[in-house]
Amino acid sequence: MIIFGTGSSTIQPKQLEGGSCPHCNTQNNMWIQGYKKYFHVFWIPFFPIGKKVYTVCGHCKGAFEKREIQNQELITSFTDFKNNHIKTPWYHFIGLIIFAAAVMLIAILPLLGK
Repeated sequence: MIIFGTGSSTIQPKQLEGGSCPHCNTQNNMWIQGYKKYFHVFWIPFFPIGKKVYTVCGHCKGAFEKREIQNQELITSFTDFKNNHIKTPWYHFIGLIIFAAAVMLIAILPLLGK
């Protein structure tokens, strides 16, 4: 029985302006997609552990990492998206919130009994 591990959630994709696919050379049909990874216990996310970003061609569906992109315009858009548009969802901390609430409740209960 697995009680802990990692998971990921998808960040909303965004179409990039300009550029061409490194594989099929289709123009102006590149999308950028981000994923946030998190650590979970019993499938409850506790904290984020990283992010991955890919560009995806809308024509051939090829997925490419930053090192596979030759177009400087796409590299700039890729870096901007990775640094500014991938925000950690609040629910990646739900396990920590539940844990903190339980600790506070345990600490307060003896005070309420007096």
